[in-house]
Amino acid sequence: MIYADTDFFIALVKDDDWLQDRAAEIALENEGEIYTSRATLLELLVISDRFEFDRMEALTYALEIAAVPEDEDVLFQAADYMEQDELTAFDAYHVAYADEDPLVSSDKSFDDVTDGRIAIEAVELE
Repeated sequence: MIYADTDFFIALVKDDDWLQDRAAEIALENEGEIYTSRATLLELLVISDRFEFDRMEALTYALEIAAVPEDEDVLFQAADYMEQDELTAFDAYHVAYADEDPLVSSDKSFDDVTDGRIAIEAVELE
């Protein structure tokens, strides 16, 4: 299983997102193995005007791609990430929700708290 944060869904629903091809590839490769949280869906609503995408379409699409299990302990773990790692509330929630599973995102701040980020952006080869 892999956890998808908001960046992943933004890339899929924005018409001109530079990460769209890679996000679609990840979605296809991991069909039936992706999950997300209510916080991700809420964040999609919060940012829908700024990024100018259809919020109903985005929610429908996200729910077709990802399951949404819930666990209240996630909130306490998120609070700890906010304190210890200085993450935003949404980012802390995403990392806590993913737990030990890989997390697909373009947000590099996750790299400070997990080795399991699947980068949407192109990875530079050394």
